[in-house]
Amino acid sequence: MKHWFWILLIALGVQAQEARIQILGTTDLHGRVMAEETFSLQPANLGWAKIASLIHRQRALNPNTVLVDCGDTIQGEPLNYVRNVLRRDLPEPSMAIMNALGYSAMAVGNHEYDFGLEALREIEKQAGFSFLSANTVDAKGKRPFPAQVLLTVAGVRVALVGFTTPRIPAMTEPANYAGLHFQDIVASARELVPRLREKEKVDVVVALVHSGLGAVDGREGDENAALRLADQVPGIDAILTGHTHQAVQVEHKGIPILQAMSQGRALAVVDLNLRMEKGRWRVVATTGRLLRPDSDTPVDAEVLSLTAPLRAATDRYLDTAATNLLVDLDSRWSRMEDTPIMQLLHQVQRQATGAQLSAAAVPGTRLFIPKGPTSVRQFYALLPYENQVARIRITGAQLKAYLEHAARHYTYSWEPELYDRDVPFYNFDTVDGVTYALDLGKPVGSRVVNLGFQGQPVKPTQTFTLALSTYRLRGGGGYMAAIGFTGTPELVTTASQRNLLLEHVLARPSLSPAATNAWRTIPYLDRERVLNLAR
Repeated sequence: MKHWFWILLIALGVQAQEARIQILGTTDLHGRVMAEETFSLQPANLGWAKIASLIHRQRALNPNTVLVDCGDTIQGEPLNYVRNVLRRDLPEPSMAIMNALGYSAMAVGNHEYDFGLEALREIEKQAGFSFLSANTVDAKGKRPFPAQVLLTVAGVRVALVGFTTPRIPAMTEPANYAGLHFQDIVASARELVPRLREKEKVDVVVALVHSGLGAVDGREGDENAALRLADQVPGIDAILTGHTHQAVQVEHKGIPILQAMSQGRALAVVDLNLRMEKGRWRVVATTGRLLRPDSDTPVDAEVLSLTAPLRAATDRYLDTAATNLLVDLDSRWSRMEDTPIMQLLHQVQRQATGAQLSAAAVPGTRLFIPKGPTSVRQFYALLPYENQVARIRITGAQLKAYLEHAARHYTYSWEPELYDRDVPFYNFDTVDGVTYALDLGKPVGSRVVNLGFQGQPVKPTQTFTLALSTYRLRGGGGYMAAIGFTGTPELVTTASQRNLLLEHVLARPSLSPAATNAWRTIPYLDRERVLNLAR
C-alpha cells in the first residue's frame, strides 16, 4: 500500500513540474465578419463568424490558452468604412468580437492608421486588451502604445511583445500618423527582449509582428522582418506574423513562425510545453500549425448578434442603387488589353485631378459587373482601400520607366507561367492618355515600344501631369523608386479613390465606358490562356 502511495506522490510531483500553454493567433481580419464573400454574397469559409467557432473549439482542448492578433483588424470591409466614417455611434465590430472572445493583445498594423489617429485612439479605448507596438515612438522617443503585456498562465510568466511594420509612411497619409516614427523591428526587439528575460524574469516571450516573413539577411527598416527577428534576437519562443496575407508555417532556430493568412481564413496554433528546472520554467518543446475553417465549421451566434446593427446599416449603404450600366465591366482581361473597367477608373482619376495621364492598378481577375441596374456594393469592390488620388509631374523618360516597371509583371510570352509571381496583379498598372505596347519577347527593362502622345512619339524631356493613387505616390509597388520621383504632388484629392468613383457613378443615370485600345501586348494574348492562368 505504501508503495502505491509513494508512486502517486511522485506522479503528482512530476505533473506539477510541467505545463502546456496554447497560443491562438489571428491576423489581417480586415473587418471580415460573415462567412461569405462581401460583394458576391457567396458562402465562404472565412470571417470572424467561423474563426470564433475554431477558437472556442481549441480553447476547450486546453484552458491554458492565450488569444492574440497581429493587426490590420479595423479596416478593409465596407463594414469598417460605414462604422468609422458614417456610424461612429456603433461599436467597432472587431473590438466587440475580440472582447467577447477574451483577447489578450493585438499588434498595431499599418491599416489601423487608415482612419486617422483620433479614430484609432477611440477604437483602442473600446478594446478590453492591449494594442502593442514596441517600435513606434513619438517625437520625444516615447512609445504611444505599450511594448508588451505580461500574463501569468498556468503559473508561467508570459510576455506578449508587439511590433508594427516600419513602412507605414509608404502606406497611409502623413496626417494619419502625424508625430510618430517607426523604428526597425529587430533593433527594437534587441533592446526589449533581454530586459524582459533578465529584469522582468519572464518564462516565455511571444512576438506579435505585423510584418511578413522577409529574409534572414534582410536590412534595417525592411517592411517584412519576421525571419530576421528569429535569426538575430535570442530569447523569443514563438513568432506570430501578419501583413502579407500568406499562409506561413515555418521554423527557424527552433522558433515556430506562423501567419494565419487573412480575413479569417486560418487560425494559428502554437503549443508550448514547459518544464520547471532549477526554479524556472523552461520551454522544452514547441509545435505550430494552421487550422482552417471548412464547410462543417459552424458560424458563431454571438458574433452575428454583436454585429447585427452595423451589418444592417452597411447593407443599406451597399444596396443603394447606383447607375444603369450599358456595358459589362469585366476585370479578367485588364492585364492583356484595354478594358471598359479600366477606362472607368482612369476617367474618374483624370477628371478629379485634371491630369493629362492616369495610372491605375488592375482590380484583380474576378470582378464582374453585368450591364443593367447596379448598386454601390458592386463598385465598392473595385476600390476597397482608403487611398486618395494625387497629381504629379513627370518627364517622358520617367513615364517610360513607369511602364517598364509595370511590365515586370510578365515573364516571357512563351513561358508556361505568363505572370511573375513576385509581382502581384495589384502592382501592375496601366496608363491612360498615351499609346504604347509591351513586347513580352524582350527582357525586363526594354519592353515598352511605340510610346506616343497625341499621335507623336514621347520625348524623354517632355513633361506630363499624371494622376495616380496615393499608395503609389508613397512608394507602394516601388514605382516612385523606379522612376526616381522624389518631388511633391501638385494636388491630392480630399475624397478617396472609391468615393470619387461612387460620386461619378451615382451622378449618372446610365454609364457606358468604352475601351480606347490605347495599349496592347506583343504578341496579343489569347483569352483562353489568360483564363486558365487566372484559375
